[in-house]
Amino acid sequence: MLLNGAIAVISVLAWISVVQGRGDDRNLMAHGLRSLKYYTVLSNLFSGLASALYVVSLLASGGVPAPWVLTLKLAGAAVVMVTFLTVVVFLGPTMGWEYLFKAGNLWLHLILPLAAAADVCLFVPVGALPLVATLAPVAFTAAYGVFYLGRVLLHGRERDGVVYDFYGFLKWGEDKMALVVVIMLTLTWVLAVLLRLGSSLLQ
Repeated sequence: MLLNGAIAVISVLAWISVVQGRGDDRNLMAHGLRSLKYYTVLSNLFSGLASALYVVSLLASGGVPAPWVLTLKLAGAAVVMVTFLTVVVFLGPTMGWEYLFKAGNLWLHLILPLAAAADVCLFVPVGALPLVATLAPVAFTAAYGVFYLGRVLLHGRERDGVVYDFYGFLKWGEDKMALVVVIMLTLTWVLAVLLRLGSSLLQ
């Protein structure tokens, strides 16, 4: 319960650090409410909300969390692990590592995702959920994909002809858009399945 409380509180504090844009947080993300356009921010806030609801559910039920809360916990852990792997595999190599693991981004990109994953594998009984529950984080990523691609398409090209793409997923061409979507949705589902399996094996 303490770990979930910490995840809930620190998720908000890390976001506030990004919103304020002070120190090393000035150099990577958009600030203020514009930071809500990032999957990194949204996934961590979602995970924090799921953790807060888990604590409330435990207290209200005498230690037996509701299945829908467990589903949210699994989804929250999966989507922040998508953030972590995207940073390690894609953003770090393509954009540079200098600010990805500093200040608020250290928490959003590394510490909170790993804490959420460890939580569901070691303490939260998500292994008891049916396999269909692993589709919940896929729905989250799909919804973000609609938002992200909508912004890209509505914004149009920059003056120099470059596609407006704040994550750089379309650097290999707009014709790869469908492939990127499939990869991200598949990654999300695989991570959810692995976290559910980890919970089953380790608890």
